[in-house]
Amino acid sequence: MDVQLGCMPRAWNKHSHDAALAGIAAAGFKNYAFLGHKDATVDSETSPEDAQKLTATVRQHGLEPRMMYSATRIDASEDEVLSRVKRLIDNAQRTGATVLIEGGTSKPENFDTYFSIMRRAAPYAQKKSVTIALKPHGGISTTADDTLRAVAAVGHPAYRLCFDPGNLLYYAGLRPEAELPKLVHHVVAMCVKDEIGGNGPDRSVNVTPGDGEVDFPAVFKILKDNGFAGKPTIVETLGGTTVEEVNREAKRAYQYLTGVLASI
Repeated sequence: MDVQLGCMPRAWNKHSHDAALAGIAAAGFKNYAFLGHKDATVDSETSPEDAQKLTATVRQHGLEPRMMYSATRIDASEDEVLSRVKRLIDNAQRTGATVLIEGGTSKPENFDTYFSIMRRAAPYAQKKSVTIALKPHGGISTTADDTLRAVAAVGHPAYRLCFDPGNLLYYAGLRPEAELPKLVHHVVAMCVKDEIGGNGPDRSVNVTPGDGEVDFPAVFKILKDNGFAGKPTIVETLGGTTVEEVNREAKRAYQYLTGVLASI
């Protein structure tokens, strides 16, 4: 299956962004997402010039931005929060990212406001050729059914899902390959994340894909059978601590995932 396979800099968050970009490129990845590194954040307050400068740095390493993270904070009036979301969508467009990974909100008292904001933001995102994609992340999107309810509540084609198999295990203890069939027609991107420990006390997502509990061959088979080819599929977490270890794990992840994708 041909997807836009890439890697985020999150696993290098204790090291420089340049080290992350070099490691991602050396591993063989061609695609990238702005998520998880303090020196590579593009948010609603990032100036257009800084967003474009950071994007140029990413592309100098032969990587193409595909996704960017959004954590919508319900801490102001609805109009003010919506304005922030629109600025973030503008910056996503500037970077070339077509998917805004949305983390949702954790407080039930904010759910209705969140849905209202997303209903107003989705048409704007569509005009900018950006899709807002909610990922399993606890709170409003703890379970697969929660994410389905969110898609129904927003009711717009520019608000869809980013599948994150590790998070379904981490937050809800749910088998991702069992939950994916009911989500798959809404999935426009994937955060490739493995996990160990289910949703127990010793759980962790600092795991290289293929080393944990996610059945990636089963997940990718379901995605392939439902027309997922060509979509952003970006590794979020890896094992390792030092630069050398994380670089090694990035290469292992690339080799494992390309092998799985070639076999289905």
